[in-house]
Amino acid sequence: MLEYSADALKLIRSKLGRRIGLLVFIQIFFIVTSLVILSYYQSQMTYLGNSINIAGKNRFLTSNLMFSTAEYFMENSSDISKIDTAIDQLESNILTLKHGGMISDIDLKPLPSEFFKDWDNIYQKWILLKTMLTNNILKQNQIISSVEEEIMSSSSSSSSTITTAAVDKNIKTTLEAEALSLVNLSNVLVTKLGEYAKNSSQNSVYLQGLFAVLNIGVTTAFILYIVRKILKPIFALTTATSEVKRGNLNVEVKIKGNGDELSFLSESFNSMVTAIKNYIKKQNQLTKELEKANEELKYRDRLKDEFINVAAHDLKNPIQPILGLCELLRNREATIEKDEEILDVIIRNSKRLMKLAEEILDVARIESGSLFLKKETFNLNEMITEILRDYEQMIVEHKKNIKLFYKTYDKNALIVEADRNRLGQVICNLLNNAFNFTNEGSITVIVERKKGKNNNNNNEVTVSIKDTGTGIHPEIYPKLFTKFATKSPISGTGLGLFISKSIIEMHGGRIWASNNDDISGGKDEGSTFTFSLPIK
Repeated sequence: MLEYSADALKLIRSKLGRRIGLLVFIQIFFIVTSLVILSYYQSQMTYLGNSINIAGKNRFLTSNLMFSTAEYFMENSSDISKIDTAIDQLESNILTLKHGGMISDIDLKPLPSEFFKDWDNIYQKWILLKTMLTNNILKQNQIISSVEEEIMSSSSSSSSTITTAAVDKNIKTTLEAEALSLVNLSNVLVTKLGEYAKNSSQNSVYLQGLFAVLNIGVTTAFILYIVRKILKPIFALTTATSEVKRGNLNVEVKIKGNGDELSFLSESFNSMVTAIKNYIKKQNQLTKELEKANEELKYRDRLKDEFINVAAHDLKNPIQPILGLCELLRNREATIEKDEEILDVIIRNSKRLMKLAEEILDVARIESGSLFLKKETFNLNEMITEILRDYEQMIVEHKKNIKLFYKTYDKNALIVEADRNRLGQVICNLLNNAFNFTNEGSITVIVERKKGKNNNNNNEVTVSIKDTGTGIHPEIYPKLFTKFATKSPISGTGLGLFISKSIIEMHGGRIWASNNDDISGGKDEGSTFTFSLPIK
């Protein structure tokens, strides 16, 4: 049912997403299209405004040309540089008006094709005016040159001056008429460009209004769609969801529509509520069954603990007299050599049975949380030395070719605060482990001070038992220090390392182990077990 609801939600999201995406796309399309068209009209009006300015500049440049010409004739000089400059400026202005380009710091666009005919009239008139200017100015320059020669050869110059004045008057009249015609043609082009810009501006306003209406219409339709198709059903779903959140599962969303996404969602919601009801009902039933099973497990666990305690005590009770009697028989003067061997076997197995009983009791105490430490202050070096003396005797008894070494980096008394018996039990367990897996070679106990986690000087003591035996078996390595993990050639339960780990951790320390070849790169045999204790 939950998978069905998830698929339904995916389907609804996809349909609603496509519909909303389509509406958003239409809205964006209208907005972008309107912006592009309005920007185009705005740019065209800007370009037309520039063209109007340049077309109007023709009048100014024509007047400037006439003024330079009049000044030329008035001064009666041969310097025509001002007229040439004025001609170049006016001709450049007329040509740029049609073809476009940079002029007066304006990037002018080409003149619209609708105005080419008016521009042609201006250009033809300009060619006529330019031709007249060129011909008459050259002619005037020749007359002036002739007059200057006559002045040089004759003392009277009045007749030549009159002739020049008459020629100047005729030229001025003709040039002024042509220039005025050029100005009028420029005015006509400016007027037409202005009317064209006015019409474009009106079209832009109409388009703005049209796009505004379309955008408002699409937005309104989108909002109405959301309110009608989504918001009302979603409000009903939200209300029902709030009731479910309060714990009221007796709610149902009325389904309206046929095949609609939200009707499908409402149906899925109702199915989900029904599924939740069934799930809670089943969960309550399973919880009751689990509580019953848990109580039964607790009862069986208590029976197990009681059994272990009883079994351990029952094992321990007969062991003590057996050991006592065997020791008594062993110490008396033997008459038969074979009796000594039998008694040795009895004593050894009795001690093993005693050790097993103690280990079972310790595991039961650890798991029940009833194992407590009796801390006292003592010299760790002294305690390890005493334990090693006993193991030297055990090596002699078992006739093993093993040497014991003790290395301490602090010759002074190494005072610790710990449970002396339990800490001795840990060291004996680790020595027994090394003894069982080592047939010949050496067992070395190393004690040293190290920095702890807070990097204080010598606030931690580590004790390492290093042997040259067979090392830690790969199968045992991952579950080392757990119950019943052992590969000992001598029968054993594998409880010693588990008990040792628990005791060290109760002291606030750590215990770990590794094969020697992992540290030395394959050069050394055996393994090293290490534990640490904090020093106050």
